[in-house]
This record gives sequence, C-alpha cells and structure tokens, in this order.
Amino acid sequence: MHTNCSDGAKTPSELLAIVRSKKLGAFAVTDHDTIDGYLAIKEMLTPDDPILLSGVELSVSLEDGDMHLLAYLFDAESREFSSALQEFQVKRKERGLKMVEKLNGLGLQLTYADVEQTADGSVVGRPHIAQALHRTKQISFYEEAFHKYIGDNGPAYVAKENFTPKDAIDLVHNAGGVVVLAHPGINNKEKYLEELVELGLDGIEAYHSSHKMADVDRYKHLADRFRLFITGGSDFHGLDGRHGSVGSQKVPYKYFEILLEKTDKN
Repeated sequence: MHTNCSDGAKTPSELLAIVRSKKLGAFAVTDHDTIDGYLAIKEMLTPDDPILLSGVELSVSLEDGDMHLLAYLFDAESREFSSALQEFQVKRKERGLKMVEKLNGLGLQLTYADVEQTADGSVVGRPHIAQALHRTKQISFYEEAFHKYIGDNGPAYVAKENFTPKDAIDLVHNAGGVVVLAHPGINNKEKYLEELVELGLDGIEAYHSSHKMADVDRYKHLADRFRLFITGGSDFHGLDGRHGSVGSQKVPYKYFEILLEKTDKN
C-alpha cells in the first residue's frame, strides 16, 4: 500500500482508517524509496490494529528499464538503510529538476515549485509532475503527461539513478529484511527471476491486482522451483485506475506466517 509520502493519494492516517475498516490480519506500507509513511502509521497503531510489517518498494535499474523490489521486515532504524534512502531522495529531486527543465524546453511552463506543491512533502516522482501539469491546465488529463512527455520514451523523460539489484538486495539483507520481486506480471520482469535468485532474492509477489489467476498459479510454481516464499497485496494508491483497493487481494494467512518464520531464522 502507498501513502502520499510517495505516489499515493491518502495520508498515513487516512490509509490506516481504511485498513481498520477492512479488518485485515496484517498489512505493509510500501511507499517508493521512503519509509516515512510506514513510520507515521507505526506511531498511530493501537493493540487492536492488524500487524504492521516494515516495508518499502525500492527502484532498481536494468538494461531495459526500471524494476521494483519489495523489502519487508527490515530494521527501520538501520543507519545504513536510512542513509541510502535519503541519498536516493536527493537523486529523485535532481531527476525532477531535469524533467521540468526538459518540459520547459518543449514549450510548457512549469516550475519545480509547482511540482513540490503537488508533492506536498512527498518524495518527488513522475506522478507529481503529471499532476502538476494537469493542475496548471497544461494537459487535459493525467495520463496525457506520460503519453506525450514523461513516459519511458517521452521527450522529457529522464532515467532514474537507481540501485542495482545487487545493491538493493544486499542493503535490505544487511538491515535484517527480506526482498521480494514486485508484481512480476507488469512489464515481464519475471524473466529476471533466475538472475535475482542468484543475487539472494527471497520471494515473489504472486497475488497482485494486475495478475490473473493463471499468473498467480505460475508464480506459485516458480516460487516452488526457486524455493521462494510468496507474498501479495493490493498495491493500493488511492487513485482511479491505479491498481487495487485495500483488501482486494485475498492472500492466504499461511504465507504471512511463512514469511515471519523465515525472518526469525535469519
């Protein structure tokens, strides 16, 4: 699940209210490259709330684009882990500045202050640039920003300076956590599974709002083959058309128990 600390629409308190209404057994806040949302919700928890896992969705680079790795159950107070995320946020700002500059070179009129106002303290990403363009009436609809300007092949696109897969996996393991390949059905990232396993990948996200049942079955088979554990989630963003609603993925509780058992053994 995502909050407005990255590219979600809900504040941490709003997301927690939704989680409480769904009566979940456990949940994770996995904002992109920041744990601010997780830390905020952790402070609000009561003994009656579902179990909260530490979580974050890390961006990594491959030769054909970006890939996301989910990290769970790491020590959120790890100095190495926190420093790496802070450094990454600086790089995100530099990337945002470059994309704004490119957009202005194409004839649009956007300032980085417009983007920061839209982000409202969150880690700046492309969705905030798209929202800022829409808010300032320079595009007719949100997705137009990606189609015309900042999509992966767009004239204002700037590639991320991401972690390498090895760096991301080592960083999480050093903080006591586990690493999961996020939504492998999106952009065919499952083709990297064997390579990631050799680097220490722990699990695969089988249940996701973009996966059909045939996909879930295939990822379960791959999990057995590579001795990975299985996770799943809604990938909730709170924005129309972006993934599922909270609680939409019925992930069997046994997979959560297996995850906890593996972490305890580490």
